[in-house]
Amino acid sequence: MNAGPRGLAANEVLNLWSRLIPRVVDYGFGVEYARLERPRVGIFDGLKLTLDPDVDLEMQCFLLLHLFGHSVQWVAPSYRPEIVGVPDEPLDDYLAALEAYERNAARFGLTLLHEAGITHLDAWFADFAETDWRYVERFYREGAIPPWESCVVRGAGPVEPLAIPRLEPRPVETRFAF
Repeated sequence: MNAGPRGLAANEVLNLWSRLIPRVVDYGFGVEYARLERPRVGIFDGLKLTLDPDVDLEMQCFLLLHLFGHSVQWVAPSYRPEIVGVPDEPLDDYLAALEAYERNAARFGLTLLHEAGITHLDAWFADFAETDWRYVERFYREGAIPPWESCVVRGAGPVEPLAIPRLEPRPVETRFAF
């Protein structure tokens, strides 16, 4: 999993990264690198976001936004993650809850992106978020990790920002992105 849906210029990726890290830290989360067991490329535990350094920086930017969004879902006292209490079967019911969970994480991620002063990359982010959803859905439907490249979406519909509620970073069950 190396290429993003669009492929930002290197200077754009560096600007994005340097503006996102302080925002994530301002919300009380740490950011670290660690070699993760594949297929994991990023994990979060309610206190920190961990990224695998072997993933390219553009993907790391998306993962930072994505994992931040999921962290919000688990540490905001006023928020109940959409997947809590939803059984794995029937699969379509579970996937409906999982899609809402993934899309709301993306909405929180977009809000963070805007708070970082970046409002011209909404289409880039929407394509990444839709690609991620296609990837996750295929994994659950097919029972195997699909090739990232076969899930890439360009021209996705917009993601609507969702206000970030008050957060109380605290340890939660470690969850991962793959």
